[in-house]
Amino acid sequence: MAGACLWMLAGLVQAAVEADARVVFIAHAITRDTSDAPTLRHWTYATVSPVTGTGDGLQLRLRPLWARAPDMPGIDSFSLDDRHAEDRAVRAVLTSGFDLRVQPDGVAVRPVDPTAWRTLSGSQPDEGLLVSTRLAALALRPVVLPTAPQTGHAIVRHDRTGDFASLETRMQVRTIDDAIAVLDLEFSGDDLRGHGRQAVRLHDGQPLETRLYLERPPVGADAPQAHRLHVVDMATEPTLDLELDPEQAHAYVESIEAALGHPPFSAPTDDPALFRLHPTPEGALEPWMPAGQVPATDAMLVFGLKRQPHGPRLIITIGADGRAIGKAGPPLSEFSTLRVRDVALLDQAGRPLAGAEATLVHPTVSMQDRQRVDETQLMFPFHLPHDVAAETLAAAHTIRMRGDANVYRWDGADTVVRPAQTMHAGDTRIEWTSPHRAALIQPYSQPADRQGRWTTAVPVDAAGREIPSALVMVWRSLDIPGDWRTPAALPALGLEAGRVPHRLEIATAEPIAGLRLRHYRWHTEPRTWIFHDVRSRMNDAERATYEREFGPSGATAR
Repeated sequence: MAGACLWMLAGLVQAAVEADARVVFIAHAITRDTSDAPTLRHWTYATVSPVTGTGDGLQLRLRPLWARAPDMPGIDSFSLDDRHAEDRAVRAVLTSGFDLRVQPDGVAVRPVDPTAWRTLSGSQPDEGLLVSTRLAALALRPVVLPTAPQTGHAIVRHDRTGDFASLETRMQVRTIDDAIAVLDLEFSGDDLRGHGRQAVRLHDGQPLETRLYLERPPVGADAPQAHRLHVVDMATEPTLDLELDPEQAHAYVESIEAALGHPPFSAPTDDPALFRLHPTPEGALEPWMPAGQVPATDAMLVFGLKRQPHGPRLIITIGADGRAIGKAGPPLSEFSTLRVRDVALLDQAGRPLAGAEATLVHPTVSMQDRQRVDETQLMFPFHLPHDVAAETLAAAHTIRMRGDANVYRWDGADTVVRPAQTMHAGDTRIEWTSPHRAALIQPYSQPADRQGRWTTAVPVDAAGREIPSALVMVWRSLDIPGDWRTPAALPALGLEAGRVPHRLEIATAEPIAGLRLRHYRWHTEPRTWIFHDVRSRMNDAERATYEREFGPSGATAR
């Protein structure tokens, strides 16, 4: 039974999702102050939506969609089994969600269904789950900003009621732009202390991303606890693999620093093995730039069902496979990317399946030949109601994703002679670092952008001929993630690390007389992806075997 372990997770699945709900990702790590206690990590996707008609203050409804304990195999939101009373009770409590009641002087978190909560836990509800959800509420609480906030402005909030009635929160504006303010946070109270950093929208103080390091004193026989909490709005399109894997984040920074710290970037060299001519002819699109035609990958999209070892729920797997369209050779190198707006499971007549309403969690989805991703994985793009029936899954004929794809076109080229700047792209600039070094700097694009410009650069000599070069692209901040325990060591927010200008570092053996800038325009076009049931690509014998294993009658067997 998975019910008892799932109490440590901050959520499960809710079938109904309000139209104005936003999706957040919550990563929570708990460390107890004992020598043998391992760190417990919990990952959760949840919808957060306002509840109207509740009187004074703000009320938010937290409805978790998916949860996983990455260090504990089999502990996730797919492992509940209705044949066990405890698991049925867990679902009854958690699918109803939690209400976050926000007042000017406090925030309180309560289960939506207190009767089911008491039924599950007996006379004393399990406070561990509530504590976890209450800490997440600190990251979801809107901030009342000054009328015209500026860097250095201080904000103090005193909680007199709610779950943290003695908590004082001190905030200071760290940075600010035309849409977002980044705040440094400091917490002090009888039962909680710590620090954090938070990015909020200027127009309403709504948190977009928050990191918190919080310490709780010992309670009874329990040891002191340290909590690391990262809560991020998925509409900001965070790079979760870098956020959740410190080793990968370190590897990115170290790889860039290693490249820039050695010749030809650290010092000139004439070693020909370090340089090459640009592989793309002028006027052609770069290999990663989709043109107007539909990529071959779009015809390869398939989905299927598979059994999991820790519960009865069949798991959806989506992917792309050239063999589905007769491409039986090595995997194709082409890939396709879609910024998804909505997802639907459709029956054979093309109608949405009742009881299988999908909630999008990852707005941007990329697919390439032989790729597979299933519902238990962090990067799966959508989630279904937890109680979706096996018969419903078996009736799915296609999965439809509607969204927008970026399409590129050539926009001309110009040569910029040292030490001038380009006039063609006003938001792009050149740093003439040394006779053998230059950098092309251009702004990042926002997830909501629907058109834009991208520029690459080829170094040239005084006669305008291309010079072989070495290139390094820097697309994120090079700050090494810290250990959270002090404000100075707190890792930068993803919104800070990812909202830096992109730098194309260029190094050559010959002196650089100028840069030949190649300009491209891009815009979004509507596109629909259809994932076909893998059974439609099977012969009769393969299909019969598959349906015996995964059809409605076989889906209930363990």
